[in-house]
Amino acid sequence: MVLIGDNYPVKWKNLPLDAAVDSWGMYTRECTSFVANRLSVVNKFNITRPPSNWNANVWGQNAQNLGYQVDKNPTIGSVAWWNAGFHVAWVADVKNGSVLIEEYNNPAYSGNYNNRWINAGAVDGYIHFKDLPNVPEAPKLPPKNPAQAISKGINYETHVSKVGWMNNVKDGALSGSTGYKLPVEAIRIIGRLSNGSVEYRAHVSTIGWMPWVKSGQVAGTTGQSKAVEAIQARLTGDAVNYYNLEYQAHVAENGWLSWVKDGQTAGTTGQKKSLQAIKMKLVRKPIVQGTSKPVAKGLAYRMHLAKEGWLGYVTNNQMAGTTGLSIEGQCIEVYVDGKKENVKIDAHVAEKGWIENVGGTVGKQLSLQAVKISLKNGLEKQYNISYQVHVAEKGWMAWVENGAVAGTTGQKLAIQAIKIKLIAK
Repeated sequence: MVLIGDNYPVKWKNLPLDAAVDSWGMYTRECTSFVANRLSVVNKFNITRPPSNWNANVWGQNAQNLGYQVDKNPTIGSVAWWNAGFHVAWVADVKNGSVLIEEYNNPAYSGNYNNRWINAGAVDGYIHFKDLPNVPEAPKLPPKNPAQAISKGINYETHVSKVGWMNNVKDGALSGSTGYKLPVEAIRIIGRLSNGSVEYRAHVSTIGWMPWVKSGQVAGTTGQSKAVEAIQARLTGDAVNYYNLEYQAHVAENGWLSWVKDGQTAGTTGQKKSLQAIKMKLVRKPIVQGTSKPVAKGLAYRMHLAKEGWLGYVTNNQMAGTTGLSIEGQCIEVYVDGKKENVKIDAHVAEKGWIENVGGTVGKQLSLQAVKISLKNGLEKQYNISYQVHVAEKGWMAWVENGAVAGTTGQKLAIQAIKIKLIAK
């Protein structure tokens, strides 16, 4: 399309209708003056005299007499001509039997610019003085996905045919395009996980499954015009214990397929259908830990987590709580031989400080920041009780024992997990 708009010279546009004669002998602000100017400026063609009469109704006959073609075939840059209608207009676009024209002085005596679509057969003829080259319309390409900064979690980006890399997105956002029939050619996933990472691979047309690659690497190809048809992705490290990696593919002819997860195939193989867009997200697994009751003999302990509640009981040197999920611990319980009375716990709690003979708080949204644990009732003569805590921003701290402080005070850092063990003297 070559829709230009009102480029009629200001020196004539601001005059009253028919107030002057233009450079081609036409009265100003008439349809003939507008088309003569458009032909000169855009088509690089100038109306000449003789003939002396260039009223709109004779343009077709004048053109034929001068050897120019007049027919019923509209082309961009040709002149639409009405004999009985006393009108001419410039053709800006032709599409599916319709013609977009630009014109002046329609309705009559208005002397103003207009553009409109008409039926291709509505004119007496199209005059081909010097049509514009038939430049194919540029293909419509999708905009790049709104960029999101690479941050904690799963980040991903697709390389789309004719567009390139589409910007980083995350948290279930669309990467790629729909409605443009453009295949994804490569994918890059970046896992920012404190307790693991991600690996993935692509099934590529004419190649098949390519090797697994690691976080930040490219799966697929670029510059080879080969479509990705399917992907598989999975978490690595301890992250697999806490999250599912879920993802969804938009496939040519099929649209969005069902969500899959953890190494399953998203897309198709053997059908020659390109993958056009993906969505990915991390979904937290329920935290399952320990048993519902403490063991009757020996050591058992559990932790209460913010927004999670009490986890199950674990035993000697096992972890109670979580790491890598940034979940605050709020309270601990410790049993020896099935009795809490055999253990003394002092807890340092946010906003309260040290609280004696209690493992923290429940229902008050206060983080547990430090603990002191010791044995009672004669057990302290048989065992040392040793413990280690995992603290936000610090990780696992050194083992301490028998009432020493584990954790931090004055730093507002929550305990997230604990390990405890009994050591016979």
